[in-house]
Amino acid sequence: MKTELRKILETAETEDRGLSAREIAAVINSVPAEERMARTEILAAVNGAAGSDSPETRTAIAETLKHMDLRAFDAVEERARLDRENEVRSLAQRHGGFLTPGTLPAPDEAQEWRSLMPSLREYRAISGGVASEGGYTVPAEVSGKYIDALKAKSTFLRGLPEGSIIPFASATFSVPQLVSSTGADYAAEGQAIAEGQMVWGEVKFEAKKIGEIQWASVEVLEDSAVDQRRVIADNLLRDASLKFDADAFTGAANNPIKGVLSQGVSTTLGAGKTAVTYDDLADSVARIEATNGTPSVVWASVDMAAALRKEKAAGSGVYQAGSPTDSPASTAWGLPILPSAFLPSKTVIVADASRIVVGVRRAATVRISEDARFDRDQVGFKLTMRMAGVSVAEASSVQIIKAAAS
Repeated sequence: MKTELRKILETAETEDRGLSAREIAAVINSVPAEERMARTEILAAVNGAAGSDSPETRTAIAETLKHMDLRAFDAVEERARLDRENEVRSLAQRHGGFLTPGTLPAPDEAQEWRSLMPSLREYRAISGGVASEGGYTVPAEVSGKYIDALKAKSTFLRGLPEGSIIPFASATFSVPQLVSSTGADYAAEGQAIAEGQMVWGEVKFEAKKIGEIQWASVEVLEDSAVDQRRVIADNLLRDASLKFDADAFTGAANNPIKGVLSQGVSTTLGAGKTAVTYDDLADSVARIEATNGTPSVVWASVDMAAALRKEKAAGSGVYQAGSPTDSPASTAWGLPILPSAFLPSKTVIVADASRIVVGVRRAATVRISEDARFDRDQVGFKLTMRMAGVSVAEASSVQIIKAAAS
Protein backbone atom coordinates (compact mmCIF):
# COMPACT_ATOMS: atom_id res chain seq x y z
CA MET A 1 0.00 0.00 0.00
CA LYS A 2 2.79 2.43 0.93
CA THR A 3 4.68 1.79 -2.33
CA GLU A 4 1.57 2.37 -4.42
CA LEU A 5 0.69 5.53 -2.50
CA ARG A 6 4.21 6.91 -2.93
CA LYS A 7 4.04 6.20 -6.69
CA ILE A 8 0.74 8.07 -6.99
CA LEU A 9 2.10 11.00 -4.96
CA GLU A 10 5.28 11.17 -7.05
CA THR A 11 3.23 11.09 -10.29
CA ALA A 12 0.94 13.83 -9.04
CA GLU A 13 3.90 15.97 -7.98
CA THR A 14 5.69 15.44 -11.29
CA GLU A 15 2.59 16.39 -13.20
CA ASP A 16 2.03 19.26 -10.75
CA ARG A 17 -1.55 18.27 -9.99
CA GLY A 18 -3.63 17.06 -7.06
CA LEU A 19 -4.85 13.54 -6.36
CA SER A 20 -8.01 12.48 -8.06
CA ALA A 21 -10.82 10.93 -6.04
CA ARG A 22 -10.40 7.70 -8.03
CA GLU A 23 -6.69 7.50 -7.16
CA ILE A 24 -7.35 8.12 -3.47
CA ALA A 25 -10.17 5.53 -3.41
CA ALA A 26 -7.97 2.90 -5.10
CA VAL A 27 -5.27 3.36 -2.51
CA ILE A 28 -7.64 3.48 0.46
CA ASN A 29 -9.42 0.27 -0.57
CA SER A 30 -6.14 -1.65 -0.67
CA VAL A 31 -5.17 -0.69 2.91
CA PRO A 32 -4.86 -3.74 5.24
CA ALA A 33 -6.51 -3.75 8.65
CA GLU A 34 -3.31 -3.01 10.62
CA GLU A 35 -2.87 0.28 8.73
CA ARG A 36 -6.31 1.71 9.38
CA MET A 37 -4.85 4.42 11.56
CA ALA A 38 -2.62 5.58 8.73
CA ARG A 39 -5.59 5.53 6.32
CA THR A 40 -7.55 7.73 8.72
CA GLU A 41 -4.67 10.21 8.91
CA ILE A 42 -4.34 10.36 5.09
CA LEU A 43 -8.08 10.90 4.65
CA ALA A 44 -7.97 13.70 7.20
CA ALA A 45 -5.12 15.37 5.31
CA VAL A 46 -6.82 15.03 1.89
CA ASN A 47 -10.16 16.31 3.15
CA GLY A 48 -8.59 19.08 5.19
CA ALA A 49 -8.88 22.80 4.65
CA ALA A 50 -5.92 22.87 2.23
CA GLY A 51 -7.48 20.19 0.01
CA SER A 52 -5.66 17.42 -1.79
CA ASP A 53 -3.75 19.68 -4.21
CA SER A 54 -1.38 21.46 -1.82
CA PRO A 55 2.17 21.16 -0.42
CA GLU A 56 0.71 20.90 3.11
CA THR A 57 -1.29 17.79 2.18
CA ARG A 58 1.73 16.17 0.55
CA THR A 59 3.84 16.95 3.66
CA ALA A 60 1.18 15.50 5.99
CA ILE A 61 0.94 12.33 3.91
CA ALA A 62 4.74 12.01 3.83
CA GLU A 63 4.89 12.30 7.66
CA THR A 64 2.20 9.64 7.96
CA LEU A 65 4.18 7.31 5.71
CA LYS A 66 7.30 7.87 7.83
CA HIS A 67 5.42 6.94 11.01
CA MET A 68 4.04 3.90 9.20
CA ASP A 69 7.61 2.83 8.43
CA LEU A 70 8.55 3.18 12.10
CA ARG A 71 5.51 1.19 13.21
CA ALA A 72 6.28 -1.50 10.66
CA PHE A 73 9.88 -1.71 11.94
CA ASP A 74 8.66 -2.00 15.54
CA ALA A 75 6.25 -4.75 14.52
CA VAL A 76 9.09 -6.71 12.91
CA GLU A 77 11.21 -6.30 16.04
CA GLU A 78 8.34 -7.39 18.28
CA ARG A 79 7.72 -10.50 16.18
CA ALA A 80 11.44 -11.32 16.29
CA ARG A 81 11.48 -10.93 20.08
CA LEU A 82 8.45 -13.20 20.48
CA ASP A 83 10.06 -15.79 18.20
CA ARG A 84 13.19 -15.78 20.40
CA GLU A 85 11.16 -16.17 23.58
CA ASN A 86 9.19 -19.04 22.08
CA GLU A 87 12.47 -20.70 21.07
CA VAL A 88 13.82 -20.40 24.64
CA ARG A 89 10.60 -21.74 26.14
CA SER A 90 10.68 -24.69 23.75
CA LEU A 91 14.29 -25.37 24.72
CA ALA A 92 13.44 -25.12 28.43
CA GLN A 93 10.58 -27.59 28.09
CA ARG A 94 12.79 -30.10 26.31
CA HIS A 95 15.44 -29.85 29.05
CA GLY A 96 13.44 -29.94 32.24
CA GLY A 97 11.64 -26.61 32.29
CA PHE A 98 14.22 -24.82 34.44
CA LEU A 99 14.72 -21.75 32.21
CA THR A 100 11.96 -19.21 32.44
CA PRO A 101 12.76 -16.25 30.19
CA GLY A 102 11.46 -12.82 31.03
CA THR A 103 11.65 -9.75 28.81
CA LEU A 104 14.75 -10.14 26.67
CA PRO A 105 17.23 -7.29 26.04
CA ALA A 106 18.21 -5.64 22.75
CA PRO A 107 18.38 -8.16 19.91
CA ASP A 108 22.07 -8.02 18.99
CA GLU A 109 23.78 -11.31 18.32
CA ALA A 110 25.50 -11.61 21.73
CA GLN A 111 22.26 -10.96 23.60
CA GLU A 112 20.42 -13.48 21.44
CA TRP A 113 22.93 -16.17 22.38
CA ARG A 114 22.89 -14.99 26.02
CA SER A 115 19.15 -15.57 26.20
CA LEU A 116 19.78 -19.27 25.63
CA MET A 117 22.41 -19.49 28.42
CA PRO A 118 21.40 -19.87 32.11
CA SER A 119 22.34 -17.18 34.60
CA LEU A 120 24.12 -18.13 37.84
CA ARG A 121 20.78 -18.21 39.63
CA GLU A 122 19.28 -20.37 36.87
CA TYR A 123 22.30 -22.67 36.88
CA ARG A 124 21.98 -23.21 40.62
CA ALA A 125 18.32 -23.99 40.09
CA ILE A 126 19.19 -26.55 37.43
CA SER A 127 21.88 -28.23 39.53
CA GLY A 128 20.19 -27.87 42.87
CA GLY A 129 16.47 -27.32 42.64
CA VAL A 130 16.42 -24.30 44.97
CA ALA A 131 18.04 -21.27 43.37
CA SER A 132 18.54 -19.33 46.60
CA GLU A 133 20.22 -22.25 48.38
CA GLY A 134 22.02 -23.96 45.53
CA GLY A 135 21.28 -27.46 46.72
CA TYR A 136 18.80 -30.21 45.98
CA THR A 137 16.03 -30.13 48.56
CA VAL A 138 13.99 -33.16 49.41
CA PRO A 139 10.51 -32.33 48.03
CA ALA A 140 8.01 -31.04 50.56
CA GLU A 141 6.01 -34.25 50.63
CA VAL A 142 9.13 -36.29 51.34
CA SER A 143 10.39 -33.79 53.88
CA GLY A 144 7.03 -34.04 55.62
CA LYS A 145 7.59 -37.76 56.03
CA TYR A 146 10.95 -37.20 57.65
CA ILE A 147 9.43 -36.11 60.94
CA ASP A 148 7.63 -39.46 60.95
CA ALA A 149 10.88 -41.24 60.11
CA LEU A 150 12.65 -39.34 62.87
CA LYS A 151 9.91 -40.33 65.26
CA ALA A 152 10.31 -43.96 64.23
CA LYS A 153 14.06 -43.79 64.92
CA SER A 154 13.81 -41.74 68.13
CA THR A 155 12.91 -43.75 71.23
CA PHE A 156 11.79 -40.58 72.97
CA LEU A 157 9.54 -39.32 70.15
CA ARG A 158 8.01 -42.79 69.68
CA GLY A 159 6.60 -42.51 73.17
CA LEU A 160 4.81 -39.22 72.49
CA PRO A 161 1.33 -38.84 70.99
CA GLU A 162 0.94 -36.85 67.79
CA GLY A 163 -0.43 -33.81 69.64
CA SER A 164 2.72 -33.48 71.76
CA ILE A 165 4.94 -32.73 68.75
CA ILE A 166 4.11 -29.14 67.89
CA PRO A 167 5.44 -27.24 64.84
CA PHE A 168 6.11 -23.55 65.50
CA ALA A 169 7.11 -20.63 63.31
CA SER A 170 9.36 -18.33 65.36
CA ALA A 171 12.81 -18.43 66.95
CA THR A 172 11.34 -18.97 70.42
CA PHE A 173 8.91 -21.68 71.45
CA SER A 174 6.61 -20.65 74.32
CA VAL A 175 4.54 -23.20 76.24
CA PRO A 176 1.76 -21.66 78.37
CA GLN A 177 1.59 -23.25 81.79
CA LEU A 178 -1.19 -23.19 84.39
CA VAL A 179 0.76 -22.74 87.62
CA SER A 180 -2.15 -22.95 90.05
CA SER A 181 -5.93 -22.77 90.26
CA THR A 182 -7.82 -22.17 93.51
CA GLY A 183 -11.18 -20.89 94.82
CA ALA A 184 -13.73 -23.68 94.57
CA ASP A 185 -15.88 -23.83 97.74
CA TYR A 186 -19.38 -24.56 98.96
CA ALA A 187 -22.00 -21.89 98.42
CA ALA A 188 -25.20 -21.57 100.45
CA GLU A 189 -28.49 -20.86 98.74
CA GLY A 190 -28.75 -17.25 97.73
CA GLN A 191 -25.12 -16.54 98.62
CA ALA A 192 -22.31 -15.42 96.33
CA ILE A 193 -20.26 -18.13 94.69
CA ALA A 194 -16.58 -18.06 95.58
CA GLU A 195 -14.35 -16.40 92.99
CA GLY A 196 -11.59 -18.61 91.66
CA GLN A 197 -8.12 -17.57 90.64
CA MET A 198 -5.85 -19.03 87.96
CA VAL A 199 -2.16 -18.23 87.85
CA TRP A 200 -0.57 -18.66 84.43
CA GLY A 201 3.05 -18.81 83.46
CA GLU A 202 5.05 -19.95 80.47
CA VAL A 203 8.09 -21.99 79.60
CA LYS A 204 10.21 -20.63 76.76
CA PHE A 205 12.59 -22.56 74.58
CA GLU A 206 14.83 -21.39 71.77
CA ALA A 207 15.01 -23.42 68.59
CA LYS A 208 18.30 -25.33 68.43
CA LYS A 209 19.74 -26.70 65.21
CA ILE A 210 21.05 -30.25 64.94
CA GLY A 211 23.05 -30.86 61.78
CA GLU A 212 25.54 -33.15 60.07
CA ILE A 213 27.27 -33.33 56.67
CA GLN A 214 28.54 -36.47 54.95
CA TRP A 215 30.62 -36.50 51.75
CA ALA A 216 30.73 -39.16 49.07
CA SER A 217 32.68 -39.32 45.83
CA VAL A 218 30.77 -39.51 42.58
CA GLU A 219 32.51 -42.82 41.87
CA VAL A 220 31.14 -44.36 45.09
CA LEU A 221 27.63 -43.19 44.27
CA GLU A 222 27.88 -44.53 40.72
CA ASP A 223 29.55 -47.87 41.46
CA SER A 224 27.90 -48.93 44.73
CA ALA A 225 25.67 -51.98 44.56
CA VAL A 226 23.29 -50.36 47.06
CA ASP A 227 21.42 -47.07 46.91
CA GLN A 228 24.11 -45.04 48.63
CA ARG A 229 22.10 -41.85 48.52
CA ARG A 230 19.33 -43.45 50.56
CA VAL A 231 21.82 -45.14 52.88
CA ILE A 232 23.56 -41.86 53.63
CA ALA A 233 20.28 -40.04 54.17
CA ASP A 234 19.01 -42.74 56.55
CA ASN A 235 22.28 -42.70 58.47
CA LEU A 236 22.10 -38.92 58.86
CA LEU A 237 18.57 -39.31 60.17
CA ARG A 238 19.64 -41.98 62.65
CA ASP A 239 22.50 -39.81 63.95
CA ALA A 240 20.15 -36.85 64.39
CA SER A 241 17.63 -38.96 66.30
CA LEU A 242 20.35 -40.28 68.63
CA LYS A 243 21.59 -36.76 69.34
CA PHE A 244 18.07 -35.57 70.09
CA ASP A 245 17.34 -38.57 72.33
CA ALA A 246 20.46 -37.93 74.38
CA ASP A 247 19.26 -34.48 75.44
CA ALA A 248 15.52 -35.28 75.49
CA PHE A 249 16.19 -37.81 78.26
CA THR A 250 19.17 -36.45 80.17
CA GLY A 251 19.66 -32.82 79.12
CA ALA A 252 20.23 -30.51 82.09
CA ALA A 253 18.86 -26.98 82.44
CA ASN A 254 21.91 -25.54 80.64
CA ASN A 255 21.69 -27.98 77.70
CA PRO A 256 20.22 -26.88 74.34
CA ILE A 257 17.29 -29.24 74.96
CA LYS A 258 16.20 -29.79 78.56
CA GLY A 259 15.52 -33.44 79.35
CA VAL A 260 12.67 -35.13 81.22
CA LEU A 261 14.96 -36.52 83.94
CA SER A 262 15.57 -32.98 85.20
CA GLN A 263 11.83 -32.17 85.23
CA GLY A 264 10.07 -35.21 86.73
CA VAL A 265 9.57 -36.62 90.23
CA SER A 266 12.28 -39.08 91.19
CA THR A 267 11.88 -42.06 93.52
CA THR A 268 14.88 -44.15 94.63
CA LEU A 269 14.17 -47.72 95.72
CA GLY A 270 15.37 -48.94 99.09
CA ALA A 271 18.62 -50.77 99.77
CA GLY A 272 18.77 -54.21 98.23
CA LYS A 273 16.26 -53.43 95.48
CA THR A 274 18.77 -53.42 92.62
CA ALA A 275 16.19 -53.86 89.85
CA VAL A 276 12.93 -52.13 89.01
CA THR A 277 9.98 -54.54 89.07
CA TYR A 278 6.46 -54.58 87.67
CA ASP A 279 5.25 -53.70 91.18
CA ASP A 280 7.35 -50.53 91.07
CA LEU A 281 5.79 -49.65 87.72
CA ALA A 282 2.35 -50.14 89.26
CA ASP A 283 3.24 -47.70 92.05
CA SER A 284 4.30 -45.06 89.52
CA VAL A 285 1.13 -45.57 87.48
CA ALA A 286 -0.93 -44.97 90.62
CA ARG A 287 1.01 -41.76 91.43
CA ILE A 288 0.26 -40.33 87.99
CA GLU A 289 -3.40 -41.32 88.15
CA ALA A 290 -3.66 -39.64 91.56
CA THR A 291 -3.13 -36.26 89.82
CA ASN A 292 -5.71 -37.07 87.12
CA GLY A 293 -3.00 -38.07 84.67
CA THR A 294 -3.16 -40.91 82.18
CA PRO A 295 0.04 -43.01 82.07
CA SER A 296 0.91 -43.86 78.48
CA VAL A 297 4.57 -44.94 78.16
CA VAL A 298 7.44 -46.61 79.98
CA TRP A 299 11.04 -45.73 79.06
CA ALA A 300 13.67 -48.02 80.55
CA SER A 301 17.44 -48.15 80.59
CA VAL A 302 18.83 -51.21 78.82
CA ASP A 303 19.62 -53.10 82.04
CA MET A 304 16.19 -52.41 83.58
CA ALA A 305 14.35 -53.36 80.37
CA ALA A 306 16.21 -56.68 80.49
CA ALA A 307 15.43 -57.09 84.21
CA LEU A 308 11.71 -56.60 83.61
CA ARG A 309 11.73 -59.27 80.91
CA LYS A 310 13.52 -61.70 83.20
CA GLU A 311 11.42 -61.01 86.31
CA LYS A 312 9.82 -64.19 87.64
CA ALA A 313 6.72 -64.74 89.69
CA ALA A 314 7.40 -65.23 93.39
CA GLY A 315 7.93 -68.86 94.33
CA SER A 316 8.00 -70.15 90.74
CA GLY A 317 10.14 -70.25 87.65
CA VAL A 318 7.46 -68.58 85.47
CA TYR A 319 8.54 -65.33 83.82
CA GLN A 320 6.24 -62.37 84.41
CA ALA A 321 6.90 -61.23 80.85
CA GLY A 322 5.88 -64.57 79.37
CA SER A 323 7.64 -67.72 78.27
CA PRO A 324 11.11 -67.31 76.72
CA THR A 325 9.80 -69.10 73.63
CA ASP A 326 7.16 -66.40 73.15
CA SER A 327 7.74 -62.91 71.81
CA PRO A 328 9.29 -60.79 74.59
CA ALA A 329 6.79 -58.64 76.43
CA SER A 330 6.84 -55.06 75.21
CA THR A 331 4.04 -53.70 77.39
CA ALA A 332 3.12 -53.42 81.05
CA TRP A 333 -0.62 -53.00 81.68
CA GLY A 334 -0.93 -51.84 78.11
CA LEU A 335 1.88 -49.28 78.34
CA PRO A 336 4.66 -49.74 75.76
CA ILE A 337 8.09 -50.41 77.26
CA LEU A 338 10.74 -48.61 75.17
CA PRO A 339 14.39 -49.30 76.04
CA SER A 340 16.89 -46.45 75.60
CA ALA A 341 20.67 -46.48 75.86
CA PHE A 342 20.59 -42.81 76.85
CA LEU A 343 18.91 -43.41 80.19
CA PRO A 344 21.34 -43.96 83.09
CA SER A 345 21.58 -47.54 84.28
CA LYS A 346 18.98 -48.71 86.83
CA THR A 347 16.49 -46.06 85.64
CA VAL A 348 12.88 -46.38 84.47
CA ILE A 349 10.46 -43.59 83.57
CA VAL A 350 6.67 -43.94 83.65
CA ALA A 351 5.01 -40.91 82.03
CA ASP A 352 1.80 -39.34 80.84
CA ALA A 353 3.24 -38.40 77.44
CA SER A 354 0.31 -36.12 76.64
CA ARG A 355 1.75 -33.75 79.26
CA ILE A 356 5.13 -33.58 77.50
CA VAL A 357 5.60 -31.12 74.67
CA VAL A 358 8.32 -30.97 72.02
CA GLY A 359 8.61 -28.08 69.57
CA VAL A 360 9.68 -28.57 65.96
CA ARG A 361 10.90 -25.38 64.29
CA ARG A 362 12.13 -27.21 61.18
CA ALA A 363 11.55 -30.88 60.47
CA ALA A 364 14.55 -33.04 59.64
CA THR A 365 15.49 -32.27 56.04
CA VAL A 366 18.22 -33.72 53.81
CA ARG A 367 19.79 -31.58 51.11
CA ILE A 368 22.31 -32.65 48.51
CA SER A 369 24.85 -30.37 46.85
CA GLU A 370 27.40 -30.99 44.10
CA ASP A 371 28.82 -27.45 44.33
CA ALA A 372 30.87 -27.22 47.53
CA ARG A 373 33.55 -29.73 46.45
CA PHE A 374 33.09 -29.33 42.74
CA ASP A 375 36.86 -29.55 42.12
CA ARG A 376 37.05 -32.91 43.95
CA ASP A 377 33.99 -34.42 42.27
CA GLN A 378 32.32 -35.06 45.62
CA VAL A 379 28.69 -34.81 46.65
CA GLY A 380 27.67 -33.39 50.02
CA PHE A 381 24.70 -34.69 52.02
CA LYS A 382 23.48 -32.35 54.75
CA LEU A 383 20.81 -33.00 57.37
CA THR A 384 19.49 -30.19 59.53
CA MET A 385 16.58 -29.86 61.91
CA ARG A 386 15.64 -27.34 64.57
CA MET A 387 14.00 -28.52 67.77
CA ALA A 388 12.84 -26.86 70.99
CA GLY A 389 11.70 -28.28 74.31
CA VAL A 390 11.24 -30.68 76.03
CA SER A 391 8.57 -29.18 78.31
CA VAL A 392 6.79 -31.14 81.06
CA ALA A 393 3.46 -29.61 82.12
CA GLU A 394 3.75 -30.78 85.74
CA ALA A 395 6.49 -32.78 87.42
CA SER A 396 4.06 -35.46 88.65
CA SER A 397 3.34 -36.51 85.05
CA VAL A 398 6.87 -37.94 84.78
CA GLN A 399 7.66 -40.55 87.44
CA ILE A 400 11.35 -41.57 87.56
CA ILE A 401 12.23 -44.83 89.33
CA LYS A 402 15.84 -45.50 90.28
CA ALA A 403 16.93 -48.90 91.55
CA ALA A 404 19.32 -49.10 94.47
CA ALA A 405 23.01 -49.32 93.68
CA SER A 406 23.37 -52.42 95.89
